[in-house]
Amino acid sequence: MNKDLRSDKAKISDCLEKLPQEAINQGKSNEQLVLRTLEDYDRKIMSLFYDRKKRALVRDQLLAELKLGFEHRRKALDMVLETRLQSVREACNHLLVTEKTKLRQQWLEFFGHMYQQVARQLDALTTEFLDNVDQQFQRVDQYKTKCIKEREQKRLERSVDDFLETVEQLLEEFRHIVSENIEHNRLS
Repeated sequence: MNKDLRSDKAKISDCLEKLPQEAINQGKSNEQLVLRTLEDYDRKIMSLFYDRKKRALVRDQLLAELKLGFEHRRKALDMVLETRLQSVREACNHLLVTEKTKLRQQWLEFFGHMYQQVARQLDALTTEFLDNVDQQFQRVDQYKTKCIKEREQKRLERSVDDFLETVEQLLEEFRHIVSENIEHNRLS
């Protein structure tokens, strides 16, 4: 029996080295108690002078101390396992935060670039459209009939209003898509 416990000591010593000092001291104390009890029991079991009650008492004490020692070892191993799991959790969380930050930065750069590109294209379209409408307004002055002039001027004014409202609406929808995605990312 003593040889088995001593070999267990060698196996568990690697795990115990990583435990807090208080846990190590308690483990050593329990181990000494178990070894002392086993030695006492080995000596006393051979003695024929003890009666059944004393042998039962010694056996019960031995079992209680063994149970306490094994419970301590189980708790010590649980602590080691939990410490390692916590370390893995923290490493994973760090990795997630780091990668999320990188993704958010890339996302912001992408949408910033896309917004500039869309705004430039809409500005170019607006400039082209307004130049074209301006030329049409200048032709309106060439019409001799007042009714045709007024109707054509109103039509051109409506087309300018519609075009500019559409451009503003497109930019607003693009902003909405970006902010909608930001809100979705905050929720997840």
